[in-house]
Amino acid sequence: MNFHFFSDFESMSAEGFELIKKEIEKKPNLLFCVASGGSPAGAYSKLAAYKEVYPEFGNQLRVIKLDEWGGLEAGSSFTSELDVQQKFVQPMGITADRYWTIDPDTLDPEGSCLKMEQILGQEGPLDICILGIGVNGHIALNEPLEVHQLPYHVCELAPSTLANGMLKTLKQPPSFGMTIGLRGIMQSKLILLFIAGSGKKEAFELLKREQISPFFPASFLWLHPNVQVLVDRQAV
Repeated sequence: MNFHFFSDFESMSAEGFELIKKEIEKKPNLLFCVASGGSPAGAYSKLAAYKEVYPEFGNQLRVIKLDEWGGLEAGSSFTSELDVQQKFVQPMGITADRYWTIDPDTLDPEGSCLKMEQILGQEGPLDICILGIGVNGHIALNEPLEVHQLPYHVCELAPSTLANGMLKTLKQPPSFGMTIGLRGIMQSKLILLFIAGSGKKEAFELLKREQISPFFPASFLWLHPNVQVLVDRQAV
C-alpha cells in the first residue's frame, strides 16, 4: 500500500486524474469500476475536462458500478446511479453497451447482484477500482463483519453507516446495500483509494496500522500488491 499525501483536495484530485489517465492511455478499453461520492469527484471532473479537449479519450473505456443503495424512495436524488451518471458516465460519454450498473429501484436485489457478478466474470478482472473509505472502514458497501461475502451481494448496512453524513438527513434512508464483494476488489490490477472529506481521521489512523481485521474491511487492502492511497491532509 503506497500513501500519497496532498495539501488539499485539488492537488489530490490532480494526482488521481494523472494516474487514471496514464492507465487509460496504456489500455484504452480497460475495465473501470466507478464509485460514487465526493472523494473521487475531483478526479472525475478533471477527466471530463480532459475529454472536452481530446474527444477520443475514453471512447473505448468499459465501466462497471461499484455499489448502490437499496430501499430508497422512488425517484430519490441520493442514488449512486445519479451521482456517477452526472459526475462520470455522461461527461465521459460512456455508452450503454460499455456500462454495467445496478438499478437502485430493482425489485430483485439478489438477482441484480448475481447478474453483476456474472458480468464481472465475463468482462473482468477490473483494471482500475476506485474506492473511498467509510468512517467504519467499509470499502464499497462491504461493512464490518465477522464473515465477508466474495461476490457482488446484498448487504445489511451498519448503524455507523446509516448515522453518517447525508444518510441521516434523508426522509427515507436506504434499508440495504448492493455491492461488489471483496473478491472483485482484490482481483483488480490497480486500486485507487481516495481519502477526503470529514470524519475520516479515525479510519485513516486504523488503516495505517498494517493489521488485518474483518471488522475493518479496508485493512484487507494491505494484501493487494498495487494500492495507491491518495490522502487529502485536510481530512486526516
